[in-house]
Amino acid sequence: MSDSSALRQVECRQFKGNAWRDLADVVTLETPLTVVLDGVEKRLWAHPTDLEDLALGHALLDLCPPGRIPVLDRTEGVRFHLHTVEGAAPGAGRRGPLAGGPMSGPDLLARMEQFVAGAGNWEATGCFHRAGVLDPADGTFRRVVEDIGRHNCLDRLAGWMLRAGVDPSGLVLFASCRFTASLLGKVARAGFQLAVSRSALTTAALDLAREQGLTLAGFAREGRFTVFHDPAGRIADPGRP
Repeated sequence: MSDSSALRQVECRQFKGNAWRDLADVVTLETPLTVVLDGVEKRLWAHPTDLEDLALGHALLDLCPPGRIPVLDRTEGVRFHLHTVEGAAPGAGRRGPLAGGPMSGPDLLARMEQFVAGAGNWEATGCFHRAGVLDPADGTFRRVVEDIGRHNCLDRLAGWMLRAGVDPSGLVLFASCRFTASLLGKVARAGFQLAVSRSALTTAALDLAREQGLTLAGFAREGRFTVFHDPAGRIADPGRP
């Protein structure tokens, strides 16, 4: 999770209730970092915590060719040097049941409430996205991350899973952000089979979920959620034929 020390109070003026006032507000720090993979550079902007996982995950999901994974060589401040080796991300290409079997509707909503209520920086600033990896067998979140960019959140999780050897194929991705095709592509490349968002999704994301055989649910908030695609029954629905 993000570090609250990477937030800054700034003096500003607010117009509210048809009147002006002085106040101090909280703004998140944003820093550039450079990922150098096999000599090719890519610049990113991110919240300045746990940047090694972010660099590793971005290299894996966005820069590595098929059949290759990144290895971190060295770090020079916010400059990360990596090279590729033959290999695959944990869980990549696997399709099967979730750990512990299908998730029930009440359990999915309870886990989303737990995910949203967890301590972090997004309520302090309104600037953060959040993503987490749930083990549905015991209902615990193995990892929850925040960043100013939704793609950064997926990169951070992918980097952590690669470094820790965590297989996500039986786990569940929870996200605060909308699912677009570009983001869902990362979800698939990372190896998740079930992704749940508090927000919306696009038609291109749904097409990709159908193509990849992923279970996709959205609008998980206020006591409801919508299942847009579930080819393998990963979400239990007693009324489903």
